[in-house]
Amino acid sequence: MTLLEEDLSWYLVPRSIKPMGLSLHAWQKQCIDSWLERQGRGVAQVVTGAGKTILALYAAKALQARLKTKLQIVIIVPKTFLIGQWKSAILSHHEDLGIQREDIGWVCGTHHQDHDKPVMIYVINSARYKLSYILHQQLKNEMPVLLIADECHHYASPENKKIFSFLELLDEQQKKNYYSLGLSATPQGTGFEQFLVPSLGPLFYTYGFSDAMLEGVINQVVIYNVALKMTKHQVDKYEELSGRITTTLRKLKKMVPSLKNLKGPAFFTELQRLCLSEIPSIAETANLLLTLFYQRRALVYEAPQRLACAFDLIALLDSRSKIIIFGERISQSEALYARLKRYYPNQVAQYHSELGETERTLALRRYRSGEARILVSCKALDEGLDIPSADVGILLATTSEQRQRIQRLGRILRLQEGKGKASLFYLSLAHTIEDNELLDAGIDSVQEWHLQYTDHFIHSAYDELADTLFDTMQERNASTRGLEVLLNQGRVRNDWFEDPEVLQEMYRKATLPQDKRYYSHMRSLSLLRMKTQTIRSHE
Repeated sequence: MTLLEEDLSWYLVPRSIKPMGLSLHAWQKQCIDSWLERQGRGVAQVVTGAGKTILALYAAKALQARLKTKLQIVIIVPKTFLIGQWKSAILSHHEDLGIQREDIGWVCGTHHQDHDKPVMIYVINSARYKLSYILHQQLKNEMPVLLIADECHHYASPENKKIFSFLELLDEQQKKNYYSLGLSATPQGTGFEQFLVPSLGPLFYTYGFSDAMLEGVINQVVIYNVALKMTKHQVDKYEELSGRITTTLRKLKKMVPSLKNLKGPAFFTELQRLCLSEIPSIAETANLLLTLFYQRRALVYEAPQRLACAFDLIALLDSRSKIIIFGERISQSEALYARLKRYYPNQVAQYHSELGETERTLALRRYRSGEARILVSCKALDEGLDIPSADVGILLATTSEQRQRIQRLGRILRLQEGKGKASLFYLSLAHTIEDNELLDAGIDSVQEWHLQYTDHFIHSAYDELADTLFDTMQERNASTRGLEVLLNQGRVRNDWFEDPEVLQEMYRKATLPQDKRYYSHMRSLSLLRMKTQTIRSHE
């Protein structure tokens, strides 16, 4: 950890955790009880923002109380900044946990520390080649050890799994002093059953979006799947690339029949291997195919409609909204950032891996403090970083990997006092390889809408009601001045779907005339929606 990270980590970690008198959520108590019943082994799958860190710390406390002896706590994290977040969480509860600042040690990068503290936090890159030996010695000497594997899906790779090699050297008696808790929102990836289950224990508890929302542990959310229309030039280019991909793939499969049985990541891993083939024709065809895949992906990900849609969307959202934008390409994120900061001076920050350390730190501080309300990010923000919840998330572009999408969804669901429903906008290029919906399977209690965008937004369910309201007001000679602007705003918000009484209260609390007009019209749409539903239910 650098001096800058160490100095600022205490200020940058949110102070939403109650330092004293913490009351665990019911799910956390159930999870800890279940873990102890299984002799303190296993993996907990917990939605982002529900409180995995607190769960682990109080599980350690419960285990310590049961053992009534000294317990070595070892926490493995995938990234350096997570050290500061774990330390902050521990110290926020130090009296309850019985852990002081001097009880915490950490090892990462150039910070080498002896393994001589009751709580040791390791970044995985520093733990691979030294931690296993240390744990073997401790367990061999009959010292109880609890290994907490944060974001445990990272530790099934060929290199990272080396942290568990000490288990092969222990006899059954020595293993009785080994306790483990894996944490992840998405643990069941490659190598889960083969490496993580033998090392950490089986999946024993799942706490997902639906349960967390129903119990008020994370925020409610509305998902908007926004289809972007391609230009004729894009359609022609896409079809050309797709045709060449089909022809080249067919040719390569004739040369390498085993490719027919491979899909997804396994297929692309093999394709990259074939690019290095000693048989020139295979290597040439494989390289051509890989190039065509990259070109088609670039056409989809870098479509300028994404920037236009995000910019127009932000203009329609509440000017007080806290927004996180997730990009897939740094160049694309920087282009959007440059445009936004011209229209929203001092309200926009950016965060990605190519920025300097100081720039990233200050960007997050501006966003956390509220100085900036829009954070434009790239993959560096996907996982682990504890940032305040946003009202709105915009997925400018994303891979097809469900893990990444779930992590990004979790970024806007952290509970925050006074916060209403969150909104997540997933942008996809229509009629391409991109999924037209964010998630493979819907989430119970989560509302999803399908919108279209050309140079404006189309929301068929909303537009039908909005047109009826507009026509009705004209028939009654009521003023429609400014109505179109307010209806355009409502199209990308979910207020029209709220209960009329809720909207009446929002109207009452509004202080600005345009806000009062907005909520008045949204209430009219809500009443019209309910009336239409009643009529259709009796047809």
